Amino acid sequence: MRLSTLGLGCVALLCLSHEHETDHNRVKYATRATAHQEHKSIVPPLDTIKKPSDSSTNPSIHHTTSKSIEHPTHSTHVSKPASTITTPTNYPTEPSKRSMNGTKSGIALKDKVLYYNEEPFFIKGVAYSPVPLGDDPLYGHPYGDYFTNEFSAFWVRDMPLLKALGANSIRTYAWNRTRNHDEFLDMAHQYDLKVMITYFLGSTLQTPITSKDDLERVAQDFAKQVYKYKEHPAVLGWSFGNEINGGWNGFIYALDGIFQCGWDPLPTTQGGCTNFDFTNKTSPCVKSLTCLYKALYGWIDRAAYLAHEKLGPENYKLVTSTFADIDMLHLRLAMFGDRFMPNLDFYAGQIYRGKNFGEGEENFLHQVDDSSNKPLAITEYGVDAYRDSCGVCTKEVCHTPCYNTPGNETKGFGEDQRTHAEWVSNLASLLYDAHAESRGVLGGFVMAWIDEAWKTTTHFPTNICADNTKKGKKGGWKYHYPHAKFDPKTCDFKAHVECPNLNIWKPSLCGQYMPAFPDHYLNEGFFGINKVSGVDGTNVNQLEPRLLYAVLQAMWLPRVEPIIEWKSAASAVLMTAAAVTILITIWACQRHFHVRAGVSQRTASDVF
Repeated sequence: MRLSTLGLGCVALLCLSHEHETDHNRVKYATRATAHQEHKSIVPPLDTIKKPSDSSTNPSIHHTTSKSIEHPTHSTHVSKPASTITTPTNYPTEPSKRSMNGTKSGIALKDKVLYYNEEPFFIKGVAYSPVPLGDDPLYGHPYGDYFTNEFSAFWVRDMPLLKALGANSIRTYAWNRTRNHDEFLDMAHQYDLKVMITYFLGSTLQTPITSKDDLERVAQDFAKQVYKYKEHPAVLGWSFGNEINGGWNGFIYALDGIFQCGWDPLPTTQGGCTNFDFTNKTSPCVKSLTCLYKALYGWIDRAAYLAHEKLGPENYKLVTSTFADIDMLHLRLAMFGDRFMPNLDFYAGQIYRGKNFGEGEENFLHQVDDSSNKPLAITEYGVDAYRDSCGVCTKEVCHTPCYNTPGNETKGFGEDQRTHAEWVSNLASLLYDAHAESRGVLGGFVMAWIDEAWKTTTHFPTNICADNTKKGKKGGWKYHYPHAKFDPKTCDFKAHVECPNLNIWKPSLCGQYMPAFPDHYLNEGFFGINKVSGVDGTNVNQLEPRLLYAVLQAMWLPRVEPIIEWKSAASAVLMTAAAVTILITIWACQRHFHVRAGVSQRTASDVF
């Protein structure tokens, strides 16, 4: 169905009539960042299950909820003669003389509070990557950059809906720096939307770094991009890369090689340095981790320093780098963040810990605030909208691999819009609560605007059934399920047998086991605030809002009452949705029995 700005709440509520209720007494989500830290290290407590390798040791594994998208042909940094690059002899740089009060941009940061035009500005953001059905941003034009004028039909569809939602910010991921994006930014400004732009680094395949000259070259190119759009009023700020602290991107391995840190990427449980807590002061991890994070944070800080120098005091914008919630992120920021990144304006975390950001002493929002002078934004948060039977494990058995599909699901499972809306709105409320309590939280970005089917294809999921053709014969996945020679032994723990999805148009449940989520499973293709289906005459997908749209709308739209009443607004919408579901169910039952009674009467009259 085509989405309009009218009747959004009714559409979203009515679509709940076929939802499945979640047994919250049964669900026990993790209080630590168990699933988002290293996906393949998470297994159920069953001795019979072989433990997969830790993904932190394999730089080729992609992070599941981030967007590593852009084609090497326009993302690789072209080498220049070394004589043209002036490389600092040491990282980090000194703090820039930047003013954190842009007299021209209107953006200011003071006492861990963000201001725009002298008014407090809390980020009510959405991760925005409008990749349509049938497109694969890794292998086809425009390689994820739908922000040039030939793709304006997407913005015409989305910008009014984002404004009607109550969002005030969006975050982009793939950005071809050789193209012009003024028209996209102009439209965002027209709809009062601020844009957080990700300067794409991808992985070391797209941005190879083998020397200090390479690091400086990339940092300088970042500063040039920041300068290019420094005066545009829609730009809120920039992120230098996306999750470049994750081993799957390869940068920490490259930095370890450049600076000869001697870092062991294995987890501490296997004798390595990942998740090392620094309690053992004689461990070699003390020296190697200090070296590694000085290199990583120093590189980020150099880029931020150059960017602020290009911006100047009048056009102040935010500069950060988004971090994956791995390797005890809060502790790394506490020990090395302020020390090695003086030019970073705020910390940015991609946090997927379930229904909250950690409980008690594990609350990530409080951990960062208590240990740093910098504010924090959550640049990705959320859960998916599918209740997957693949996540079910008992003390006796934990079935793997999984044979369920969206069209062949176990009774009581399937799309679960109510739980999706409840959990994500709770996260949004927690962000604002922390902001209202002066915890230095700037806001966050919900993951994501639309469902992303491309994430279930061959290059993205971590839990798959591998190609078991001998030595990867040409053609690949020759014995993909349901081929007669398909071998379930090739599957990762808790993989769906249909994964990777070889049909980019087909809905798929590819993802990974994640105890922190309501069903203990993360389904990559179901994170959208909106579902996508079909195309119109301009090849733009039609959108259908999930219940989450109405819930966020009730929380985010300006109102007379203080915005602190977010939880009440969300509860009201969820209660209304439950009431609508009950009424629809009663009506359906009455109609069912009325029809049956009519049939019985006709049958009786026929007999007599």
